[in-house]
Order: sequence, then structure tokens, then C-alpha cells
Amino acid sequence: NKQLFYDSKTILQELIQGRHEQLSYELLEESGPDHDKQFTVAVLVDGERVSVGEGHTKKAAEQQAAYQALLLYRNRE
Repeated sequence: NKQLFYDSKTILQELIQGRHEQLSYELLEESGPDHDKQFTVAVLVDGERVSVGEGHTKKAAEQQAAYQALLLYRNRE
């Protein structure tokens, strides 16, 4: 699971490309003081929001959102 989390963006990218769909990330919110920012990012597949993640960096929020999307796809199959 740890490996899956740290490579979530890559794994999700490969999964979505294999399905011939379009993957993108959208910054939904940026809050908090400069020294303690909190980012909220959504994963979009073909323009539709699939999952949301939060983190102290944009990259961490994207990884979290990608991980949530992977869990969702895994449960569908």
C-alpha cells in the first residue's frame, strides 16, 4: 500500500491512458498561512471529478487524490 500511495499518480496515469480517457488535476482550494498551507486537489477523468485529496503541498494533494481514485477504480473492477 505504501508503494501504491507514492506511485499513485504514475499508476493512475497508466490506467487512464489504457482506457483512452483524459486525466487532469484541478486545484480546488489553497488555504492557511504561507508556512502551513493546505491544498485541496481533484482528479478529473474526461472532465468529470472522480476524487479529491488534501496535503501540505500540491504534489502531496495530487498523490492523495490519485490514491483515492485508484481505490475507487479497484473497487469497481
